[in-house]
Amino acid sequence: MSFEEDAKKKMERYICATERVFKTMEFLLPKDASLRRQVEENINLSKIYFDDSKYYFEKKDYITALVCIAYCEGILDACRNMGWLRYEWTFGTNSG
Repeated sequence: MSFEEDAKKKMERYICATERVFKTMEFLLPKDASLRRQVEENINLSKIYFDDSKYYFEKKDYITALVCIAYCEGILDACRNMGWLRYEWTFGTNSG
C-alpha cells in the first residue's frame, strides 16, 4: 500500500470517528454565562477544523487534513478533560 493510500484510509477512519463524536457527545456546559460562551466558541472552532479537514481530504491533501482533524480532536479533548463534554473515541478494530 502506498503512503497516499495508507493516509487516505486512516483519514477515512478518523473522519468517521470524529463524526460519531459530534453526533453522540453530551454537553455539560458550565453555569457561568461567560465561561459557557467560551466553551461554545471552542466547540464551534473544533467543528470548523473538522470541516477544514474534510475539505482538504476531498482535495487529497491528507497531511493538511490530518493536521486539521488533530486540532479538532485536541479542542474536543480539552473540553472533555475540563468536564464540559462527555464522549468516547471509537475507531473500530482496524484503526491506526
